[in-house]
Amino acid sequence: MVNFFFIISLLSGLASFAFYNVGFALEKKAISKMSEEIKKSTKTLLKSIITSKLWLFGAFLTIISIGFYYVALLWAPLSAIAPLSGFGIIILVLYAHLDLKETIGKTELFGIFLILGGITVSSYLTSFGDSSITWNQWKISSHSWGSTIMIVGSLIVAISFTFVPAIFKRKIQPFDIAIFAGIIAGIQAIVIKGITIWTSETDWNIDLFIAIFYFVGFLLTALLSTGSLQFAFREGKVSNIMAIYNGVMTIFPIFFGGILLGEWSLLSSLQQTFLGISICVTLIGIVVLSLRHSHSS
Repeated sequence: MVNFFFIISLLSGLASFAFYNVGFALEKKAISKMSEEIKKSTKTLLKSIITSKLWLFGAFLTIISIGFYYVALLWAPLSAIAPLSGFGIIILVLYAHLDLKETIGKTELFGIFLILGGITVSSYLTSFGDSSITWNQWKISSHSWGSTIMIVGSLIVAISFTFVPAIFKRKIQPFDIAIFAGIIAGIQAIVIKGITIWTSETDWNIDLFIAIFYFVGFLLTALLSTGSLQFAFREGKVSNIMAIYNGVMTIFPIFFGGILLGEWSLLSSLQQTFLGISICVTLIGIVVLSLRHSHSS
């Protein structure tokens, strides 16, 4: 039987990604209304952004989404919540259909079917996994050499997408920024999971310095991932950008939680196989829905 709190976490995760994607869509809409002259100057763009009511409302929704994401990770494994990002893409497409009158064809419906099917199966299978982890267990797993190599390696890859184009004298493309933001957001998800575990402990004095480091890390990753996307929105299509962003930020926490934290250790080999297939189906659905929708737009 699926735990009641696990269901609450799943619902919170769905709400989080829905608010997150709609918030970014509103931010993109606000930026698209600005003149090309404003977009060319970073200083002028930032000044215009913080005075735009539409952009501020979108930013408010993205902030709300973080609260829901925190609740989502309280009682569910990291690898169970990450695939729910596909639901955010569905909400984004539906929003574009209702607000921007964009059509939804058979390909889009097929993508939605893949995402919902993949999410349903992965959520069901991960409910049998190990979601209970103490702060001491977290420290051992997340501060191991394996996790350190994964996080540092991911940071190097993320930074390369902003520096490599400059080295080859190539203009930074929106997808470069989307990949950078996605990797940072994936690391942010891991940081939030660590914060939920720490706040769940009865003795909040334990490892206070490490906890403060986590909170600072959360603020930095949130600022970098959210801020960098604003620049990607200046030239890129929101569906393409959010597809790349959601895809990258989904993969990272899944492997971190499933492999390094051992969230799949209680699953049988058959369950792990079907879980892997369902996650792949979800990611395929994200790509199909986003790219087809962008082409139609």
